[in-house]
Amino acid sequence: MADLSPITNLDFDETKEALKTFLRNQDRFQDFDYEGSNLNVLLDVLSYNTFYNNYYYNMMISEMFLDSASQRNSVLSHAKELNYMPTSRRSSAAKATITAVVPNLDSNYFNIPANTKFIGRCGNKTYNYLTDKAYTAERSGTDNNVYIVRDVDLYEGRMITETLNIVNTTLSNEAIDTRSLTVTVNNEIYTYRADIFGVTATDKVFYLQPENDGNYSIQFGQNKFGVQPTATDNIVAKYRVSSGPSANGVNSLTIGNFGGATSITVSITTNASGGAMAEDIESIRTFAPKAAQIQERAVTKRDYETLLRSRFPNIQAISVYGGDEVDPPQFGKVIISVDVVGGEGAADYEIANFKNYLKDKTPLTIEPVFAVAKFLYVNSQIKIVYDPNLTSKSPSQIQSEVNAGIIAYQNTNLNDFNKTLRQSRLAAFLDRLDNSIVSTDIVSKPIIEYLPTLGVATSPSFSFESSLVKPYPFDEATGFETFTPAVSSTKFTVEGTLVSAKDDGQGNIMLVTGDTSVESVFKSSVGTINYDTGAIKLSNLSVDSFQNQTIKFTANTVDKDIRPPKDRIIVIRGEDVNVTVTPMEV
Repeated sequence: MADLSPITNLDFDETKEALKTFLRNQDRFQDFDYEGSNLNVLLDVLSYNTFYNNYYYNMMISEMFLDSASQRNSVLSHAKELNYMPTSRRSSAAKATITAVVPNLDSNYFNIPANTKFIGRCGNKTYNYLTDKAYTAERSGTDNNVYIVRDVDLYEGRMITETLNIVNTTLSNEAIDTRSLTVTVNNEIYTYRADIFGVTATDKVFYLQPENDGNYSIQFGQNKFGVQPTATDNIVAKYRVSSGPSANGVNSLTIGNFGGATSITVSITTNASGGAMAEDIESIRTFAPKAAQIQERAVTKRDYETLLRSRFPNIQAISVYGGDEVDPPQFGKVIISVDVVGGEGAADYEIANFKNYLKDKTPLTIEPVFAVAKFLYVNSQIKIVYDPNLTSKSPSQIQSEVNAGIIAYQNTNLNDFNKTLRQSRLAAFLDRLDNSIVSTDIVSKPIIEYLPTLGVATSPSFSFESSLVKPYPFDEATGFETFTPAVSSTKFTVEGTLVSAKDDGQGNIMLVTGDTSVESVFKSSVGTINYDTGAIKLSNLSVDSFQNQTIKFTANTVDKDIRPPKDRIIVIRGEDVNVTVTPMEV
């Protein structure tokens, strides 16, 4: 008797056909009509049963592994085994200065309580913003009725107070921002812990655990790793629920009067950003195994990156390097540059959160130092040659497509630390934008921007971290007409004279007059340049004024591919790109 071959597929028709083949190979069933109604119905039942079982076991076995699980609850279950806490929803945050007019207040201080509500709008929606703690406004030195407080952190959402019992400690709201969670037991504050390291049986701590359907539960230490409340204890959880990323971009807030104030003005200093939904499945799948590898401890560079990215999902770029790699060296420190979604770099309150998170996860002798994320801009001269016989588009239309394509290329390939701008790849990308584009020629040069403090002598330094094309030594007799410096700047004013900075081919940075048709040397040396490393050091430079928003230093590098310094992200801006479109010569 022929054996039934294994049925491993999930297709109903193929399963049914396999059953028919099996029956036809049996002596007693060879002459049956398998399309007849009775046998056909029985085969349908068998096929459906086989199909359902195959599907069920396939799905069940897939959910047993983190790599193949598709249900969020399954992924969360695997994350628990790896001691990984998925990031909850995050409130959008803004920073503001608050000015209150409070007549006849017999005090030098005006109090703004914790959870004071402010109103903001984004589009056609209204959002609540809350203070996370109490603030004290101080009386202005010029008007006794005016009180001012700066650097107020405001978080979008609303506060929820929930009373729990030890039988069921699951929080009822899945939109919680877990950073705001506070727990008291019989009015005694319990402290959140992410692990049991160093926790004793008498410590008043609580733990957080993800549950099904996006909720969280509060766990206690069972009198082994923390005090365990009893059935009669009163457990109160307070937390903020958030709208996530939809509140990002709020740039104005208002508040009603309180505490005797006749008017309160809110001035936003940092627009609302950082709002995010709860960590998605793919992120959990990526970072949960890494969390198990580093065990909540930051030792290597990769440890710092993994810990911060997993805890703060709004981080879109991060660079970590040792203090021994900077000039001058900072031994015993690790330098961290962070760029978050929706802004340039990271706000002060975000950096404070990063530091607080890392403080008990780093070696005792290592100090994390957060450096402001910097950017390396690119001046690009792009020449496009196209065949007008292959398109009905005008040169201006092709130019617009190229400009949009450059931004798309940056967002996909450059929006992070340690990303190199390879001109050949950018050129190939632009060639594919339209069939009529015959060739693309790109000349790109890196730009570092310097924002001086006006009227103050400073000695800034920065580096392109790339070899520069060293020019021949500048000769005043020959002048600047044929001289091509390795580095040149936009114009600024020094001692009442409009100048620009250029190197002289001998390792010095000189100031050159910029207000006459014929350039001349105004100061022969205001700093030095290293042509091998691209490092520039200015000395006692006092700037009276400058054009545009910053002073731009543009370099002529040996390597045409632009590699940014370790603390900078390459950014291609529209203002630094010049696209020329010309038809192909026949």
